Amino acid sequence: MLKAIFSKARTPVQLFLISFSILFLEMAAIRWLNSTVMILAYFNNLILLSCFFGLGLGCLLAHRRFDLIRFFAPALLVLVLVVILLQQFGINISYTEDVVFAGNPDYYEIGALWVSASALTGFFVNVAFFVFLGQELGKQLRAAPDPLVAYAYDIGGSLAGVLAYGALAWCQTPPHLWYAVGALILLIFLRSHRVWLVVSTGIIAVSVFAMHSTYDQASWSPYYKVEVGRYSNQDDKTLGYQILVDNLRIQDALDFSQDLYASPFRSWIPYYELPYHLIKPRKVLILGAGAGNEAVVALEQGAEIVHAVEIDPVIASFGFDLHPWLPYLNDRVTVFVDDARSFLSATDEEYDLIIMSALDSHKQIAGMSSLRLESFVYTVEGYRKMKSLLSPDGVFCMNLGSTRPWMGERTYWSLTEAFGEEPRILRSLNSPFESVAYVYAANHRFDNDLMPAADPVTALPGPASREGVILSTDNWPHLYLETNSIPGLYVVVLGSMMLLSLLLVMGVEPAARRPNLHFFFLGAGFMLLETRSVTQMALLFGATWNVNTIVFASILLTIFVSNYLVMRDRHPATSTSYALLALTLLAGYFLPFDAILALPSLLRVLAAGVAIGLPIIWASFIFSISFRQETQIGKVFGSNLLGVVFGGSLEYLSNIWGLDALYLVAIALYVASAVSMQRLRPPVVVA
Repeated sequence: MLKAIFSKARTPVQLFLISFSILFLEMAAIRWLNSTVMILAYFNNLILLSCFFGLGLGCLLAHRRFDLIRFFAPALLVLVLVVILLQQFGINISYTEDVVFAGNPDYYEIGALWVSASALTGFFVNVAFFVFLGQELGKQLRAAPDPLVAYAYDIGGSLAGVLAYGALAWCQTPPHLWYAVGALILLIFLRSHRVWLVVSTGIIAVSVFAMHSTYDQASWSPYYKVEVGRYSNQDDKTLGYQILVDNLRIQDALDFSQDLYASPFRSWIPYYELPYHLIKPRKVLILGAGAGNEAVVALEQGAEIVHAVEIDPVIASFGFDLHPWLPYLNDRVTVFVDDARSFLSATDEEYDLIIMSALDSHKQIAGMSSLRLESFVYTVEGYRKMKSLLSPDGVFCMNLGSTRPWMGERTYWSLTEAFGEEPRILRSLNSPFESVAYVYAANHRFDNDLMPAADPVTALPGPASREGVILSTDNWPHLYLETNSIPGLYVVVLGSMMLLSLLLVMGVEPAARRPNLHFFFLGAGFMLLETRSVTQMALLFGATWNVNTIVFASILLTIFVSNYLVMRDRHPATSTSYALLALTLLAGYFLPFDAILALPSLLRVLAAGVAIGLPIIWASFIFSISFRQETQIGKVFGSNLLGVVFGGSLEYLSNIWGLDALYLVAIALYVASAVSMQRLRPPVVVA
C-alpha cells in the first residue's frame, strides 16, 4: 500500500487522498474564514462557492504539463496572510438588510464598497488555494482508465474527509490543527521533489503558526470561535463574563449580586425578571439558555424544574464551570445541548413558563445555506409548537431586541397567526438594546404584579395594521430580511463574483469558453438539491453540526452506492431517472413537511430519508451514467464544479420565492441538462 501511495505514477489511492484533503479543507475553510473575517459570516456560502470554483478551475487546467500541487504550501501561506490582513482591516457593522451592520451614515457611500471588496478578496484568495488542489484532482481523474472507478475513489475520499472533519469538530479542535492535517496529507504529492518537500513542510509550519495567532486563547465549538472576557467594577470585583463568538458579543454570564446592582449592568436584572412579574412557575423551559443567566433567575424565583436548551456545547459548558453562580450544576436544572426547534419537535412535556431569550446566533447553517441556525425557531410553525407545550394557565415570553420596525411587525403578526390572538408587548426599565418582550398569558395575570418592589414593567402598543406584513414561515424563514428580495449588497457581491469568475476562467483556460453544458447544469441542479436537503433536515432534526455532518455523509454515501450500481449495470435508463427525478422534486414541492414533523422520531427519520433521499438517488444515476461515457474527464468534472458555483448562487432565490421554490428551479436546471445532453450526442449516420 505504501509503495502504491509513494510511487511516481498516479494511483487510485492518491485520488482518494486528494479527494479526502479537498473535502476536509473545504470544511475547514468554511469554519475558519467565516469566524476570522467578520463580513464573511454574513456571506456564508460564498466560501463554499469559492472552494468549488477553485476546484473547477483547477480541473480545467488538468491537461497542462506543470503541476500546481507543488506550490500548495506557498498558496496556503498567502491565504493565511491575506486573512490576517482582512481581520486587521475590520468592518463597521449593523443589522441592515440582514447582511452586515452599518455603523455610520456613510455606509452606503463608503462602507458597502469596503464590505464588497473584503468579501470578494476572501472569495478569490480561497479560490486561488483550491485551484492548486483542483488541478491535481483533475490530473488524477484524467490518469484513471475507468471514469466510474475514479469517481468512486473520489466520492470515497470525500466521504472520509467529511467524517474525519466531523470527528475533529466533535473534539472541539482549533483550525490550525485542521489545516495541519489537510496540508500534511498533501505532502504525499511532493514525493518526487525532496528539496521542495522539506521547504513546503517548513512553510506549512509557518502558516499554521500564523493562523493560530488569529485566535490565541479561543475555544472552538462546532459552530463558533468562542472567547471570554471578564467584567469588573472599579474595585476589581468580578461582575461576570462577556462571551464573544466569531469576534461578536453574543451574551454574558453575570454575577447577580449587589455589586451588579451598583454597576452599569443593572439594567439586565429587570430584563431577566420580567416574566416573573406575571407568574411564579414550577416548571420552566428556556430556549437559547446560553451560559445560564435565565436559569439563575428562574431558580431564584422558586422554579422546581428548569429545562435549559442551548445549541452550542462550549457555551453550555460555561454554565457548569464559568458562570459565577454555576446554575447548571443545580439539581433542579437539566441542560439539553440541542437546536431549539429540534427539542420542541421531540418533546411533549408541559411548561408553566416558556422563555425565548435573544436567539440571534450571528451564524448561518454550515456551508450550504444563507439561513441562520435559529431561522426555523422564529416561524409561525415554531411558535405553534411552543404554544402546544404551554400549560393551560402558562406564560410565554419572548425577548427580542431590534430597532427595525418591520422586524417587530413581522414578529408580532407571526405570533398572532400562531397563537390565534395578539401578544402583549412589555418592556423592562432601561431595557438593554431596546429589547421588548412579546408575552402571552391569561388576562388575570396582568391584574396583579407579583414583584411590586422590583423595577416596573411598561406596556407598549402593538402595530396598528397587518397590511403588507410578510410572516416568517418554515418556507420563508427570513426573520431579518425586510422584503422578499435579495439584498442589494448580495446582488453586488454575487454579481461581481460571477463576472470576475467568468473572466478569470476564460482568460486562464480558453477551452472553458465552451464548457460541457450538460455537466454544468447537472452541477447546478445538484447543488440546489444538496442545499434543500440541508435546510429540510435542519427543520426536521435541528440545525446542529452533527445533523449537517450526517446529511453530507449520507449524500456522499448515496452517490457512492448509485455509482456502484451504474458500474454493475444495475440502474434505470437515463430517461427513466430524469422522469423519476422530476416526479420526486414535484412531490417535495407539494409535500407538507409539517406532516413529517408530527411523526414519531423513527418514522420521521424514515419519511425524511425517502422524501429527501430519492431525488439524490435519481440525480446520482444521471450523473454516473453520463460520466461513464466521457473521455475528457477533467473538462467535464471542471464544468460540473463550475455549475455548482452557479447553483449555489441561485440558492438566494429562496429569499424571493421561498425554500420550496428551489425544487422548481432544480427541475428547470435538470431539464436544461437533458436538453444539452441531447445536443451533445453525435448524430446518427444512416448508411
